[in-house]
Amino acid sequence: MVCLDLDGTLFNGKKEVGSLSRQQIRRCLDQGVEVAVVSGRAYQFAYKTAQMIDPRLSVIGFVGAYRSFHGQAQGEPIPRAALNEVLTLLKREDCPAFMKQLNTIWCSHDVPLSGDYVAYTADQPPQHRIVVHSNQDLPAIARQNPDPVYKLLIRARGRTEAIARQLRPLSGIRIFIYPYGDIEVISAKADKGIAIRKAADQLGIDPAQILGIGDSVNDLPMFEGCGLRVAMGNAVEPVKARADYITLTNDEDGVGEALRQLVQ
Repeated sequence: MVCLDLDGTLFNGKKEVGSLSRQQIRRCLDQGVEVAVVSGRAYQFAYKTAQMIDPRLSVIGFVGAYRSFHGQAQGEPIPRAALNEVLTLLKREDCPAFMKQLNTIWCSHDVPLSGDYVAYTADQPPQHRIVVHSNQDLPAIARQNPDPVYKLLIRARGRTEAIARQLRPLSGIRIFIYPYGDIEVISAKADKGIAIRKAADQLGIDPAQILGIGDSVNDLPMFEGCGLRVAMGNAVEPVKARADYITLTNDEDGVGEALRQLVQ
């Protein structure tokens, strides 16, 4: 099985997938190798991206909190008590946050996401579209809306460590902190590595036969579920330090080059 991160890995700086990567992914699929997009992005965003590359791709989204392999979808939402505690903290701190459900993103402020999720998924069937609501009272929404929440994205820039310090003692959650200041919150029972291991169990794949390619801190748990770990040339240093192989950068089609070299 081949597991591929999206941003900074499959995506180049223009948010495009290079031609060599597309060719090599299709070659792997044609040879019967399972290939999955494993992203921190909203599941439906990752799903459409995977469909555009090759409909045979499986998808893991929300940093591992939701996955779909061969028509079987499973998710690990943030526990409701922990969710309420985090949202109350963020409202008290007036910290912008995005609460992500399978098809809906609730935003506490009028702060833009990193991409237009609504436009990107508008051409998808209704079950794969994303709706975004801005300037929402997230604690109130969480109390009124019982649908699972798979991820919180916190725009804590300038206050990252102060917010993270308050989040770390809370039970039931896992956090990822990024160099640019954002914080991701998911269930303590979820990450990319856990999702990969569960998918491998479902498909009867030996973890030693899993190749993972990534670039960022949330890919470190993915590496724990892989027998062969590949860091992008543009990866952060902790990812490079855990890798068995370092490929070219995302702007040099590093995924395609790694697959060409390592998957025969």
